[in-house]
Amino acid sequence: MKKISLLYIGMCLFILSCKKSKHVNGEKEPSGTVSYQPNTTVYGSNNYVKFIVGDLKSPIILASPHDGTIIPDNWPLRDHPDAVTVRDLYVSALTTEIADALYRKTGLHPHVIINDVARSRMEPNRALEEAYHKTEAANQLWRQYHAFLKGAQDMVQKNVGKGLFLDMHGHGHSIPRIEVGYIVSKTNLNGTDAGLNSLASTSSIYHLSTISAYPFSQLIRGDYAFGTLLENEGIRAVPSKQDPKPNSDDYFNGGYCTLAYGSKNGGAVSAIQLETHGPNLRNNPTERKASGTKIADAIIKYMQSHYGLFLDK
Repeated sequence: MKKISLLYIGMCLFILSCKKSKHVNGEKEPSGTVSYQPNTTVYGSNNYVKFIVGDLKSPIILASPHDGTIIPDNWPLRDHPDAVTVRDLYVSALTTEIADALYRKTGLHPHVIINDVARSRMEPNRALEEAYHKTEAANQLWRQYHAFLKGAQDMVQKNVGKGLFLDMHGHGHSIPRIEVGYIVSKTNLNGTDAGLNSLASTSSIYHLSTISAYPFSQLIRGDYAFGTLLENEGIRAVPSKQDPKPNSDDYFNGGYCTLAYGSKNGGAVSAIQLETHGPNLRNNPTERKASGTKIADAIIKYMQSHYGLFLDK
C-alpha cells in the first residue's frame, strides 16, 4: 500500500466529547470530514498513529488502541489515580493477522487503525477529558486517532452503506476466552432473553438489530451471534450459545470507542469490542496467525448471516 504522511492533519480533525460515565457514555461531535484514498497508509504526527486505509467496498474496520510501546520524549506518565496504563500485549499483531486473513479470503483489505504510543502516555479509548493526558501533544494524537476512526466509519457508510467495527483489546482475566462486548452490562447479560430483547437500542449494534432477521437476544447468544461463531471456530467466547452468560466472572462489555463508533447514537456501522485472552490465542506468532484466520472466518460468516454481504471469494 502507498504511504502518506499527514503531519498537518490536526487542522482537519473533529473533536469528541462525552458526558458522564468514565467508561461508555458519550457522543461524537465531528467538526469536519477528511477524505482518504483507498489502499494507502496515512500517518499522524511523528508516525505515532496510522490508518491503513482499506478497499472502498470493505465493510470492516479494525482498531488496536492499547498495544503501543513508543514513549515520546517529554511526554509525562499518565499518573492520575484512575488512569489505566497496562499494555494489551500483541493485540496489534493479532489485528494485522485478522486483516491479512480477511484479504486472503475475500480479496478486500479492511480498514485498520493502530496506535503505536504507549498507553501510559496516550489513551485513545476514553473521552478526551477522561484520558488524563499530561501534554497537549498527547491530546493532539488522540484527535488524530479518532479522526482516522471517523474517516473509516464515513468510508464504510458512504461506499457500502453498512458495516462492522471491531475494537481489539487484550485482557488478563483467569478464563481464557474472548469477551464480546456490545455495551450491554453483565447484569443484563445474566438476565433473560426477554429482558435482552428490550435493550437493542442501547447497544453498540443497534443498527444491526434493525436489519437482522434475528431478535436481539439471538444476536448476543444465538446460533449466529458473534461469540457463537467464534466458538464454532474453536475459540472460547462469552456471550455465545455455548457460554451465554458471564455470571460472576470478570467481563468487559465495551469501552468508549465501541460506544462512539457503534450505532447506539445513530449511523449504520455497528461495533463490537473483542477482549482477547493471551494463552493459545495471541502470545506467539504461530498462535496469532491461526487465531487471526479463525476470527476472520467468524467475521465473514457474521457478515453473511446478518448483513447479507458475501465477502468470501
